Amino acid sequence: MRQITVIRPGALGDTLLTFPALALLRRRAPAARLTLIARADTLPLALASSLAGDAWPWDLPDWAALFTPDATADSLTERARAALAGADAVIAWAPDPDGALAATLHRLGARHVIVAPGKPPEPPAAPERAALWLARALAQLGVAPPGDPLALWRTMPPLRWPEADARDAERVWRALGLPDAGVIALHPGSGGAAKRWPPERFAALADLARQSGFTPLLLAGEADEAVARAVLAHASAPPPLARGLRVGALAALLARCAGYAGNDSGVSHLAGMLGVPTLAVFGPTDPARWSPLGPRVAVLRAPSGELGRLAPGVAWRALRAMMD
Repeated sequence: MRQITVIRPGALGDTLLTFPALALLRRRAPAARLTLIARADTLPLALASSLAGDAWPWDLPDWAALFTPDATADSLTERARAALAGADAVIAWAPDPDGALAATLHRLGARHVIVAPGKPPEPPAAPERAALWLARALAQLGVAPPGDPLALWRTMPPLRWPEADARDAERVWRALGLPDAGVIALHPGSGGAAKRWPPERFAALADLARQSGFTPLLLAGEADEAVARAVLAHASAPPPLARGLRVGALAALLARCAGYAGNDSGVSHLAGMLGVPTLAVFGPTDPARWSPLGPRVAVLRAPSGELGRLAPGVAWRALRAMMD
């Protein structure tokens, strides 16, 4: 194969869970040009990690033709034509209830077209880790993923980030006065309020880390300001706060940490994939499907899925066990 295009709309965690499939495609066709069309802020990480050779944001207008019934190669923009027309394989993890997306890709001349749902089925289907489920869609190309999540993680190259992001992470680290060792990152945000461990629990976890000689570091994205302020208000000694980092700079920052704790979120998936000792706290969502992928990941599910019932001491002991 000479040209493979992967389409993966979705949030940060959705895109990261596709990275092992990209690594498997690289192994299957090392000489192919692999183009990734996905969430914009994840693309520098995919490029720097050699998981893709080209990468384009999903929100560009070029991809509107995918949903045009009469689209032809001649009607595409130059960028879309290079990525889609006549590709050896196009894999799209995207909703396609009426088969229109697959039909358009076939009409554009792709030799192999794989269109699959972006997440594993809900009960009563048996639970399966999302990353494994996504990778199994590649069977039509003769790609067989390993049978367990850790083996799947091992198929990936080490995650890398652009040098500019490394410099930004270093500036933030120094500006916050963080020590060279013993920093524990805490991310209290998530895509939905129901998935968030209460801010006062994160504040208590930060206090426990500090009492044990570690330095807690609070992380906040653009949508996390309110919950981050609540954590700071409840902590006996407010931890330093790193906010608004690009995904690559966040990865560089996390890679320096001794441990990480967070909710069911994309940042937790990033920490796990980096190999950082990671504690992921789950409430209503199913960790059998959505727990982070990585070699040092522990999962705590709140009793009855009620996150308020999960005690900080339990979480701290689980994180310490991972770090030890």
